[in-house]
Amino acid sequence: MQKRYALDASVLASIVNSDDAEHFSCYSFFRDLNDDDKALWVVPGLIFFEFQATQSRRYRELHPDRSVFRPAPLFYENSEIYHVTKRFLKKVYELNLYDVFSRLRGADLLYACIARVENIPLVTHDSHFDLYSKELTLIKPRDLMRHTSKVTIQTDDKLYTVGYVEVEDGSGGTVQLDTGQVTHVGGLTAKMVARQLLREMIDSGLADKLKLGHPRKQ
Repeated sequence: MQKRYALDASVLASIVNSDDAEHFSCYSFFRDLNDDDKALWVVPGLIFFEFQATQSRRYRELHPDRSVFRPAPLFYENSEIYHVTKRFLKKVYELNLYDVFSRLRGADLLYACIARVENIPLVTHDSHFDLYSKELTLIKPRDLMRHTSKVTIQTDDKLYTVGYVEVEDGSGGTVQLDTGQVTHVGGLTAKMVARQLLREMIDSGLADKLKLGHPRKQ
């Protein structure tokens, strides 16, 4: 059975453009669900025009002699074109959504209202929606590819511990420590990379400066 998802235009643009910072996470999320017919993408017709306008801005300066048109990665069999009807507008009014989502601009307001009225998740990477994480069920594809853990290194007199986040991407992924240090995973595991970063911090004295170490219990 297909699950309904509201989708905003920023995700469409990221799926299509391989140089986009959110491309890998959005493309993977979309393909995993769309190719297995697990999703029904609920979108207003406006999204196709917003998507093309985004593409035009992206390409008209880079390639002025080329067509800016890019086909949107939505297939009609997996899409539900959502119509702004009297019933929908009445529901938006009854739920006071114009006031609830008063900080959203343009089409973002429409996407949020569709998701709220239909009680379905909104797939986006637009940070403007973060203000409404209590009113909406937000799905951020990049967050689905994030994994958190901790590493510990023991020295003669101290135990050093730091948390880290692993983010999968098209280049093999990155590891970022809670203290801010970040590097690519390369051919190693995320845990090995995190341990290596922590070891460098211990050797340089930064780990003690950041108070990551605690005396070992005897």
